[in-house]
Amino acid sequence: MSAAPPIRHAALGDRIAGAALALLALGAWWHSHTFVTGFMQPVGPGVFPRLVSVPLGVLSLYLIARPGINQRWPEKTALVRQLGMLLLLGCYAIVLEPLGFVPATLLATVLLMRLFGARWRQALPYGALLGFALYVLFEFALGIPLPDTPGWSG
Repeated sequence: MSAAPPIRHAALGDRIAGAALALLALGAWWHSHTFVTGFMQPVGPGVFPRLVSVPLGVLSLYLIARPGINQRWPEKTALVRQLGMLLLLGCYAIVLEPLGFVPATLLATVLLMRLFGARWRQALPYGALLGFALYVLFEFALGIPLPDTPGWSG
């Protein structure tokens, strides 16, 4: 009588993460079709989520099919950080419309950097720089409208 082989927690964790990311990719792809494209606008706001969801879906399927490259289960601190990051990204999606892109991105990036050990002096300027740079890139260079901050637009 042979005993069952031990469960490889790392492979199980990779498959769980791959399944969650595959669901996220499908949800992003599906939700991106609800964004309204402006009149005579060649690239709509739904392009970016679709561009992100395709490689995310492919990589998540690879993670499900070939788990266990790392072969170690993350420690409790790393799991708490990962859960905090997921919670923070969910909150970012919720506050993006009411706060506007720049303040929501600033808040999210600063908190993400703090979550992973950055100091306030490091997180604040880089969060502000990232928020403004992404706003300029999408709004002016790519012509993709982002949620405005209430009271900033005329």
